[in-house]
Amino acid sequence: MPVEINGLLNHNVSSETHPLPFATFDREGIGRMARLHDEWGYDRVLVANAAVMPDNFTIAAFIAAQTERLGVMLAHRPGFIPPTMAARMLATLDQLMPGRVGVHIITAASDEETQADGDYLSKVERYDRAREYIAILRRMWTSEAPFDHEGKWFRFTGGFAAVKPVQPAIPVYFGGMSPAALAVAGECCDVFATLSDTVEGMTEAVGKVRAEAAPHGRDPAFLMSIRIVMAETDEEAWARADAIRDVVAANMGKLAVNKGASAADGFKRTEALAQRGDRLERCFWNGINQLRGGQSNSGALVGSPETLSEALMDYYRAGVSKFILRGFDPVEDVIAIGRDLAPLLRAKVADYDARVSSSSITT
Repeated sequence: MPVEINGLLNHNVSSETHPLPFATFDREGIGRMARLHDEWGYDRVLVANAAVMPDNFTIAAFIAAQTERLGVMLAHRPGFIPPTMAARMLATLDQLMPGRVGVHIITAASDEETQADGDYLSKVERYDRAREYIAILRRMWTSEAPFDHEGKWFRFTGGFAAVKPVQPAIPVYFGGMSPAALAVAGECCDVFATLSDTVEGMTEAVGKVRAEAAPHGRDPAFLMSIRIVMAETDEEAWARADAIRDVVAANMGKLAVNKGASAADGFKRTEALAQRGDRLERCFWNGINQLRGGQSNSGALVGSPETLSEALMDYYRAGVSKFILRGFDPVEDVIAIGRDLAPLLRAKVADYDARVSSSSITT
């Protein structure tokens, strides 16, 4: 299948090597980064969400006004907005940027963060609510008449969306490595999204989700978010990685602390991965993971465009067809990945798919 190459768009132009106070809101920077991702051929950008962050529905609409073809993967917490209203909001956005909207259903890493918005459900309860929420979204997007609903978490009479998505259905992304998360993912998601991991780790995750999805007759796609450290040669790329580690180490006191990370199974997995060593597999680098522990999604691939494209093909062969690729320089790396890595990866995926298809026909 075609590979999907995505980026990340925050409310300011910041990174571990170029830190800004988290509260900095940069309207011009948002527009600039949206246009750069659009110009350099990215399929989507993830627009994140958390209790203290600016409203990402509004940011996504601003991105729509700045771009021609770029899509969004809108992180959305189920239950804070009624599903009937959220379905209309997402469908409206899909009309404004025709067919370019995806929704990433997230349940939050910690109870403390959700309680900041008045939600006192446990993590397991939030996952259970997400299951019902996703089902209502999909029915709202397809129903031709108002309908009633009385479930465990939601009740309404005459729910309806006069506005429908341009797409037959807005794709639903979902993540989480706990047993409760994997169960909901297998039943409900179109795309399972996860943090950076080794090929071995992603092969394990793909197997777990597929096992959960099989009883429901589902075959989700898989997305992994990973950092990229790229240079003309492998030697130059590793030298750049060492320089990045030095800069991040010097900036540690300026970086926001992810207070909920310790409660999330995905971040626990990242912390355990960091303890396995500095370099793993073909070119996986744990340098920033080791500095920050389970605080950030900072596993990286290091190398030349050729080495990186081969490393990403290892993941593709393991079942990962969608990536969030971002570097440590928030502007230059967006350009370099779009210019030097993405076309190479797309060509290799197309060649691989053609060979697999030809082989299946001849056998």
